[in-house]
Amino acid sequence: MLEKLKEICKKYELTYFASDGTLLGAVRHKGFIPWDDDMDFFLLWPDYQKLMEVAPRECQYPFFFQCIYTEQDAMANACRLRRCDTTGFTKWEHENVGSGYNRGVFIDVFPLFYVPDSEEERANQKETVMHLWRCIHGHDALIRRGEGKAVNEQYESFIPEYLELCRSMGISKAEEPDIVWLKEEYLKACAWGLREAKEVGVTSIRCHAPHMMWNAEWFDHSVELPFESTAVNCPAQYEKILEREYGDWRTPVRGSADHEMFVVDTETPWEQFMEERGALI
Repeated sequence: MLEKLKEICKKYELTYFASDGTLLGAVRHKGFIPWDDDMDFFLLWPDYQKLMEVAPRECQYPFFFQCIYTEQDAMANACRLRRCDTTGFTKWEHENVGSGYNRGVFIDVFPLFYVPDSEEERANQKETVMHLWRCIHGHDALIRRGEGKAVNEQYESFIPEYLELCRSMGISKAEEPDIVWLKEEYLKACAWGLREAKEVGVTSIRCHAPHMMWNAEWFDHSVELPFESTAVNCPAQYEKILEREYGDWRTPVRGSADHEMFVVDTETPWEQFMEERGALI
C-alpha cells in the first residue's frame, strides 16, 4: 500500500510525508516500531485535495481508496488506502459503520492544514470545526438509531445539534445516509480559507493541540529515509517535528498509543470474512 501511495504521488507530483509513528519508526528503527500496527502519512491540504480527486481511479482491485467521495461512512478527517483482499479494521469502525463499508487492512492519510496565526481566529475556527464534528456524529447516531442498532451515547447527544443545522440550512431529509456536503463543510472549516500561515497542524484530528502543530517551514523540504525494504519521504526537519510531538522521542515507550485494531486477517478478503464470521464478532 505504501508503494501504491508513492506511485500515485509521483505521477501527480504530490508531496507526502511520513508522520506520527511511521516517521518515528523511520528515524529511530529504519522501519516499523516493533509494536506498531499501522502506517500514517501527511499531505498538505492542496495536495490532499488533489489526492482525493485522483486516487480513487488509480486504485483498482485489490486496492481501494476510501474517502468521503467513495465511501458513504468514510471519515471526514482522513483517507484510508485499503487492500480488499485482506481484513483489518478498528473497534470504532466495528461499532459505527455500515455493513458495506470496506474493511480491508489500511494505511492512514491525513490532511495537514495551515493554522490561523491569531488566537481569536483559532478560537473561532475551533468552535466551527467542533460544531461540524458533532453534527457529523449526530447524523451517524441518527442513522444507527433508525436502523435499530446500538448507538454511541455521546454521539446520540449530538443529534439535536445536527437536526438544528439541517433546519437552519433548509435541509428536509436529515436522515439521508449520504452527508458528503457536511463532511465537505467540515474540511473547509479546517482549511479556514488560508493559503499560508506560520504553523501547520492536523486540525481535522487534533484541532489546535499544541503537540500536533509545527512550524510550516519544517515541511518546506523533504528527505528519503530507509523504511524496512524500501524508503519513505520525511520532512527534512524531522527531529524538530518529533520533539514537538513526542518530547524525548529517542527513548522507546511501549503501550502509550491509543490504537484499537479490532480484527486483522491478512489472508482473508474482508467481504468473505464478514460473510463467514461477521455475525460472531
